[in-house]
Amino acid sequence: MHARWLLIPLAAALACAPLASPGSATSPAAGSSAAFESLRVELPAGADRFRIEDDPDRALVASVYSLPSPWIDAGEARALLAAVRKADPGREVLVLADAAMEEQLAPLARDARLHLLSTGGALYSPWPRDPFSFARTSGGAVRVVVRPNLQRGREVDATMGPALVQALPPALDRAWGGVRWAKSAVPFHNGQVLLTRDAAWVSVHTFEPRVLELLGAARVPVESFATAAGIEAYVGATRKAAGELAALYGRSVRFVHPLPVSGAGTTREARTALLQRLAGGAGYDLDSLLTLVPSANGVQPTALVADVTAGERLLASLDPSQWNALATAYRLEPTGLAAGLAGASSSARGRALASYLDLVADHLRGEGLTVSRLPLLVVPAAVLRDPGSIPDEYFFLTWNNVVVEKRGGGARAEGFASLLPAGDDVASQAFAAAGVHLDLLPPLLGSVTRNGGYRCASNHLRATD
Repeated sequence: MHARWLLIPLAAALACAPLASPGSATSPAAGSSAAFESLRVELPAGADRFRIEDDPDRALVASVYSLPSPWIDAGEARALLAAVRKADPGREVLVLADAAMEEQLAPLARDARLHLLSTGGALYSPWPRDPFSFARTSGGAVRVVVRPNLQRGREVDATMGPALVQALPPALDRAWGGVRWAKSAVPFHNGQVLLTRDAAWVSVHTFEPRVLELLGAARVPVESFATAAGIEAYVGATRKAAGELAALYGRSVRFVHPLPVSGAGTTREARTALLQRLAGGAGYDLDSLLTLVPSANGVQPTALVADVTAGERLLASLDPSQWNALATAYRLEPTGLAAGLAGASSSARGRALASYLDLVADHLRGEGLTVSRLPLLVVPAAVLRDPGSIPDEYFFLTWNNVVVEKRGGGARAEGFASLLPAGDDVASQAFAAAGVHLDLLPPLLGSVTRNGGYRCASNHLRATD
């Protein structure tokens, strides 16, 4: 067994990347939670607890975006916000913006349902999905639950949730029952959890930081997986972390893949091999690889699973105009582009990811879910005109990183257009086959090339029913 096969941390390549500040100062008020303490409450337990709600069968009431000027183009931000307002005129849109972006977006503030919220001196990341969750009390009042585990390079995001609560327009604060925030005692990462009404769907990688803490290890103890005891220790810590997360979300935790559990007819070698296959999904956010949509029968969700091989078929179908469109949209070097993309998907890491995704699809079918596949393109930095312009070795073009809702008797999803029409068509057809209309919105390219798809780049308050 190769000693490096499971050493990719969750914050590394192909998850939303850490952001190095371009030199803008962060004020003490923006960088510390002390300024927001008057709006903080404790997270209760038992019957009075909050319920975190991001169920895809609930309608969207409000959407939150973080648009920092150093990383997000103002023209792209305007186009996205205009498209969201057009798609759902009744939805409240909340935009966290630094001073420079606020100035660029000021004309949009004439829209009564679009609210520009100043971040003061804070430069938050473009990914409001990760730092906090929306929750409701038993009476329907809105709470913002803040994660306790900071992401390297994005420490200032710890105050994004409290800052949102503080900056809410008074009319919304009243309508939402007097919004307050609370800090969770349980680590979480919303890009690694997909909620339905009765389950929190996760992978073994969802729990890596907490498992390492429980094991007292600095990295995944790969060497120990050569023994049954080592595997038992890792699986036991994963189950404990899953129990903690179940308590936070108020739902059972379900894995999107099999676990290497012991039992009759299960050898240590087979369990080690399964761990090695699971390693193919390390370092990637789950919501970039899997989408759960409400099913027609209302029992099990339908699963759309990313597929590296389908991505290869998509590339093989492109004509010269589509290759040119792809190169232009993402500032890719046309010469050698096809070979570079093919090499990324056929690399050892690409094949490991493909095997992991096939495992997920097979497991979910076995769990009774209807499964279909969506293409996934892995774009290596080497094919960019400026390879140093992105922080990772690769970025994804994925049609999985979307937000799903049920509204007006039908299901719809919204996500970033890929700017590759053939891929957008394939995705729209796959969603339609699952009974979901897919709205593709103008992308924030500064987010996409840092592996922040639409779900990463937004957070949403949902209806109570």
